[in-house]
Amino acid sequence: MLSQFMKSTILAGALALQSTPAVHAGSDDESPTFFIVVENGGVVTDPEAQAEAIRLTLGELTELRRRRATRDSNIHIITSANPTEITWSGTPEQLYQQGASVLEALAIIPTCSDLDLAWDQVRTTVRITRPDDLRLIGIGPFIHAGYPCDEGDGLITLPQDVPAEVQLGNLALEASFTRLLNLHADQEEMVLDHLEAAGALARANAGELDLDLMDRARTRSNLGNILGRE
Repeated sequence: MLSQFMKSTILAGALALQSTPAVHAGSDDESPTFFIVVENGGVVTDPEAQAEAIRLTLGELTELRRRRATRDSNIHIITSANPTEITWSGTPEQLYQQGASVLEALAIIPTCSDLDLAWDQVRTTVRITRPDDLRLIGIGPFIHAGYPCDEGDGLITLPQDVPAEVQLGNLALEASFTRLLNLHADQEEMVLDHLEAAGALARANAGELDLDLMDRARTRSNLGNILGRE
């Protein structure tokens, strides 16, 4: 049986990718602030693909510690299964050091998956911290199963409209970078409509927002390069 130290070492090594991704920092004086919303409730139908996307995206974020412009980046992770608080916060170096425990906290569990509360937690924290360079990453199918999710028959019909209360679109008006990974194919148009109604697509078309929505196939082909390259 592997010791806890060996397990931690293996997981930390899995997070440390060989490539060094570039990011879109405005200047060396403005360290980016990343908010990552991870869907880890019962709406996730492919846990292996979700776990891979989470692990490799966090691996890219740890690589930010290698560059002066990004080593002081702030990273905040919120989960849809526990959406009313921040699951983890820290720097790329701290994420590298604590990677094993962070991955454990993001395990997929059979419970609610509340996008409304999760993105509202992002909005609240953004209002408090007022980051200079806001970057958003969502990992999951973008299917809302809000609390309490044990009412009714528990069935969700897709495509599902993005609830009006979800703050992603409004946050994208302030962000320089937005990525949605492992998006369910039936939800692509719904999320596009949501972003368009908020005005975020117009910002993307004007070159003010680096925006991409990736289904499972595109997520898989871009893993290791989610943050982009200069």
